[in-house]
Amino acid sequence: MAGILFLIIGFHKPSSKKRILDSIPFLEGRGHRVSVREFPGGVAGRIGLFAELGRHDLIMVQKKLLRPLQLSLMKALNRSILFDLDDAVMFHEIERNEPVTGRFFTRFVRMAASCKGVIAGNGYLAEFARAARMRPGVDDDGVVVLPTPVDTSLLPPRPQRSRSDRVVIGWIGTRGNLGHLMHIGGSLRTLCERYNQGTQVVVKVVSDARPDLPGVTMEYKPWSAEDEVADLHSFDIGVMPLSDNLWTRGKGGYKLLQYMAAGAASVASPVGINQEIVQHGENGLLARDQAQWERGLETLITDRSLRDRLGKAGRETVERDYSLEAYNRRLAAFLERML
Repeated sequence: MAGILFLIIGFHKPSSKKRILDSIPFLEGRGHRVSVREFPGGVAGRIGLFAELGRHDLIMVQKKLLRPLQLSLMKALNRSILFDLDDAVMFHEIERNEPVTGRFFTRFVRMAASCKGVIAGNGYLAEFARAARMRPGVDDDGVVVLPTPVDTSLLPPRPQRSRSDRVVIGWIGTRGNLGHLMHIGGSLRTLCERYNQGTQVVVKVVSDARPDLPGVTMEYKPWSAEDEVADLHSFDIGVMPLSDNLWTRGKGGYKLLQYMAAGAASVASPVGINQEIVQHGENGLLARDQAQWERGLETLITDRSLRDRLGKAGRETVERDYSLEAYNRRLAAFLERML
């Protein structure tokens, strides 16, 4: 039995819930004593935190790029510190549309190199972590890839639908990511215009803001936790377009996994982990440019049997490789190896 302290970015943050909070019952079931705290912002809070660090066997810091003094103090009080990240935090400037100065990258390298182990949300992030930890003649096994999981017990596959001429292309996400959806606005507009008679194509957007998609037959639905499963079940096709840059390559593919878990056929940009999750033509489709997006979506609009086949295969992929159950087993094994 070990004492594990998780320092999270926030109890209401989705990544804290999906990557840490949802796994606490499993870890406690294995006999571990688990404590969770938000990383304090003030001096008094940090003094209180530092005072208790020595009482835990493992400390996991979620996404926080500690300043040199903070990291040195923490390591002086407890050598068993782990670092968890599911975004390209070393490239925050790109996310914020700021010039890249390298200040976040420098902090990331220090964190990855100094911590006892690193849990990365995808292989792209893991490669940066391994490079930061590289030592001559040392084969580092302190880095593990654990994509953010889906609790498949709470998100079952959608019920079988009766045949309909209406096809719903769905996207779910926050307002900060709506720009990625608008990137394929031209393809969506063309398809809506092409199928405005007979088969009806509707683009359903579930978000905290309404996107501007001229010419697109759109249904906007404000996101809510209570309706999320029903909203996902309403999608025939789920889309995850992404621009390709140093920030987006670090994304975890969570919305793509949600579509697949719900049994929707999925189309995604071949960026970052999307290329690991989707086997093109087997459990989803990959689309690199506007022509591929239009062609892939039209194929799915016109071929219900293909939608059903890809949706079923996508669900099987999530259950096998990206479910909360599978994640918990791998997380526990890594934490126990780090003790």
